[in-house]
Amino acid sequence: MTASGGAGGLGGAQTVNVSQAQAAAAAEDAKEIIGSQESSEASLVKGNDDFTNPAAATRIKKKEEKFQSLEARRKTADKTNTKSESTEEKGDTPLEDRFTEDLSEVSGQDFKGLKNELSDESSSDDVLEMLSQKFSDPTIKNLALDYLIMTSPPDGKLRAALVQAKQTLFQQNPQAIVGGRNILIASESFASKVNTSPSSLRSLYLQVTSGPTNCSTLRQMLSSYTPSEKTVVLDFLVGGMVADLKSGGPSIPASKLQVYMTELSNLQALNSVDDFFGKHTEGVLNNLKNEGFSPPPSVTSKDLAQTFFKLVEDKFPSSVKTQKLLSELVGHEPAVQTEVLNLFFRALNGCSPRIFLGAEKKQQLGTIITNTLDAVNADNEDYPKPGDFPRAPIFPQPHANAQSILSESSTPPTAPAT
Repeated sequence: MTASGGAGGLGGAQTVNVSQAQAAAAAEDAKEIIGSQESSEASLVKGNDDFTNPAAATRIKKKEEKFQSLEARRKTADKTNTKSESTEEKGDTPLEDRFTEDLSEVSGQDFKGLKNELSDESSSDDVLEMLSQKFSDPTIKNLALDYLIMTSPPDGKLRAALVQAKQTLFQQNPQAIVGGRNILIASESFASKVNTSPSSLRSLYLQVTSGPTNCSTLRQMLSSYTPSEKTVVLDFLVGGMVADLKSGGPSIPASKLQVYMTELSNLQALNSVDDFFGKHTEGVLNNLKNEGFSPPPSVTSKDLAQTFFKLVEDKFPSSVKTQKLLSELVGHEPAVQTEVLNLFFRALNGCSPRIFLGAEKKQQLGTIITNTLDAVNADNEDYPKPGDFPRAPIFPQPHANAQSILSESSTPPTAPAT
């Protein structure tokens, strides 16, 4: 569609391409929308001071580079293209492709197809139903609505229906949309490292941040990941919450702030368990080898941590249950069971107290582990050895045993420095 200026005048008639002008304006608006959606993306990593390892500055720097915003990358690409071709020769990237750039689960053609299915008579309910048939992720639905609003006639009935649909979608999924927007590109990067889909990571993030949980519930959410994958997922979750907190600023509701701080503490507590067993499992293996035993294949940091959590999360733990867990994990050899129990005893003080749900539970576990050590070594004349916990007193009293030694203190004894 073109329009002509009045006849005559200096230079004669001038033709204006209205469609081209509208498309250019829409492209500029799209830049603003997409840029605002990604404004907190880089902060996902920049805001994470690496809550478990202060010495990881190099790794954080690499993450910051990966979280460079789409808009910054587009500007770099535009500068490169300008050197090789003029603006007139260069074709503009379709708007739908700009909206879906770097997203693996949706394409520009998907968005364009949505546009073709709508008519001026489509209602907001029609729009939401169509989106639900195409996508399950509220973040993608919201992004699609931004595109559809941008490409609809500004004064038509369809634009009003699309705006109403966007408002309804947000009212139904505020946390998923706000949080999902902040982690949209990040979920793509992290998903490739843990063999899962970006939408699955965003769904996990929504679960974690929707309400306060405890360490046990959070551990179940993460149970499908290997230790190395879990490290990546923890980085993703922590970074996402940091980005959300920064984007909310001082206006963030107190209830939401409390949820985020609780979950950050829970994530740190879980990481303390993985970190403890990751550091000390090799020592158990070396001790067993030095004593002439071939370590069972089950003596891995992951299996030891999982068994320790089973003991921690048992509502009614006992020495009998503990021995059963040990037999299932490493067999019936007393020396091997003793090594594992010694490690579990040290873990009581080596892991975050948050995982125990109270000081009484921690004290109870200390008593049960020492009782189990006594039971496992009932026929062992060399027990306790210097490395066993609890150690025998310097001047043993008659009938002194592990439980009587432990009962002298209100908390499990601190493991000596190694």
